[in-house]
Amino acid sequence: MTEHDERQIRDALKQSFPPVNAELGRDLWPDVLRRLDVRPVKVPWYDWVLACLSVIMFLAFPRLVFVFAYHL
Repeated sequence: MTEHDERQIRDALKQSFPPVNAELGRDLWPDVLRRLDVRPVKVPWYDWVLACLSVIMFLAFPRLVFVFAYHL
């Protein structure tokens, strides 16, 4: 490739892709905090059931802890 070809490719790429504006139009952190304050954390009932079943299984079969630890 000659320098002329590289320059043509570079110019074609610059024309194809507009310059990227890396600056945000505004600060997003206040919006994130507002959304976290407004929406309470809801845990579905089946998550509580699964957590209780896990505790019961670990109490009933203590060696099961080693099986799960092995797979981690």
